[in-house]
This record gives sequence, C-alpha cells and structure tokens, in this order.
Amino acid sequence: MANQKHLFSFIILLLLSLGRNKHSMADDVIRVGVVLDLNSTVGEVAESYILMAVSDFYAVNANYRTRLSLFTRDSKDDVVGAACAED
Repeated sequence: MANQKHLFSFIILLLLSLGRNKHSMADDVIRVGVVLDLNSTVGEVAESYILMAVSDFYAVNANYRTRLSLFTRDSKDDVVGAACAED
C-alpha cells in the first residue's frame, strides 16, 4: 500500500508540474513540487536521492541553462491535499 501511495503521489506531482510549467519552459528556472511522506524512512531516503540526482545531473551537464528548483511538501498522510496545496 505504501508503494502505491508513493507512486500515486509521484504521478499527481508530475501532472501538476507539467500543467503549471507549460508556459515557463523558456525560463531558466522550473519549479517542481515533490510530495513525500517525510515522517517515514522511505520519504527521507527518497528526498535525499532526488536531491543527489539533481545535483549529479548538473555536475555532469554544467552547460544546461534550465535549472530545476525543487520544493518539498510533506504529505502528512494526505497525498492529494498536499499536492493541491498552494505554496
């Protein structure tokens, strides 16, 4: 059930980020929301892996002008509510 919860939150997040950032693809910074259960070990590990992946990507591809700006939100057992909440 926990894996389905994380998969669902990732899909919701992806759909929301695609819809919001459609007009800002020419910008240098693209904001991406990350919804995780930060009270769980899986959420904490996932957050650190995501940050490392972005960091490693830009270390290898330093010439890319477009950057991802990640903002993390704790789901607090309500994935849909957290994904829909405004910053």
